[in-house]
Amino acid sequence: MTGLFLAPATNRKGAYGHFRETVLDGVSREMYSNFIDEDLGSCAHVWGLTSSIKSTWENTDSGDWVLFYTRENQYEYAAQVRGKQHNPDFGDAIREELLEDVSGDRDWDYLLLFNDPIEVSVSGKTVAELLGYRNRYPVRFIRVTSERLEEIESEYGGVDDFITAISE
Repeated sequence: MTGLFLAPATNRKGAYGHFRETVLDGVSREMYSNFIDEDLGSCAHVWGLTSSIKSTWENTDSGDWVLFYTRENQYEYAAQVRGKQHNPDFGDAIREELLEDVSGDRDWDYLLLFNDPIEVSVSGKTVAELLGYRNRYPVRFIRVTSERLEEIESEYGGVDDFITAISE
């Protein structure tokens, strides 16, 4: 079954800027090729996760979707997971060189690689009600459990169909 993850990417703590530069714009081939042997095209769409949520990262698989909560009560982008890597050197390079985040208070050791992100439009309230959450926004990167995905399966036929519906 295709999985679904929710990611906070608002301006709070600079997450939207990180999202824009690493997922929407992507990391240039010039940079990523120093750390990844695979040819990902002209840019790699990457989201870094800290070691504190390693277990969530471990549950991601190619083909899963991540919905990005980018502004007040709104998910505006989704990206399908292409792969994942435990790559602390690449994560450090992204943070320090691309994002100019030299604070040592967090790591980006666990990376998700995406296909091209797509625009979607669905409110946080709608997602929360559909999945049975109290909050209309994710506080941290989370995996939607299979029990909560049953409503998406019932109403849309599956995660892929849900993403298609909210991208139209």
